[in-house]
Amino acid sequence: MGVSVLYSAIPAFSTLYTRLQREKALSILVVYLFPYGCGIFRFFEIEPEEINEILEDVIETHQETFGSELEADRVIAELRSELRLTRQAYPGIEDRRASLEESSFEINERLSQELSRRKVANADKIVGKLMLGDQTLAPTLLSTKESLGLISRELVSEGASIFRQIDPETLFARNEWCFDDFKRWRDLYLSADDKNEEILVRVPFFFSDLTC
Repeated sequence: MGVSVLYSAIPAFSTLYTRLQREKALSILVVYLFPYGCGIFRFFEIEPEEINEILEDVIETHQETFGSELEADRVIAELRSELRLTRQAYPGIEDRRASLEESSFEINERLSQELSRRKVANADKIVGKLMLGDQTLAPTLLSTKESLGLISRELVSEGASIFRQIDPETLFARNEWCFDDFKRWRDLYLSADDKNEEILVRVPFFFSDLTC
């Protein structure tokens, strides 16, 4: 049981990351497009009709931010360019992603129990942060409710240190579904730590009340 939580690594020193902290229209676009397709860095690879429908919806919903149709087209074009340039500068970034598909609650519980067994202080809070992040994207531009969670470099490093000590097969020996999700999530932390990246998180709002 659980809800779907989506994760995607993002290079903290990329131009895209810098612009997301300063440009509200660009940030809103990334937040809105984040759950579609196979991740934000592959959004423009889905069917053109679906792309147009999703973009029309976000522009209509946030018309006060995008302003004219011409301005909206400019922001979309710049996002396309930034995503392409980021993929070129950081090879494989589009594949450094994971999702906890209806397994989030069980993974949360088992990981918390394992850390408690290892005498880790505040195990529940640590796991909550690992799942939801310790910051938000563009906090000066977007409210917590309308933004994405962000796992900082410090938390990525802390999480990777924890995950290196945990064997996924031992934790989920008889649960293949949770094992696969947990291993991909764990591997994302390890690869993001290796490449000095942060991680964006999208989670249903109500879930944050249940895990923090």
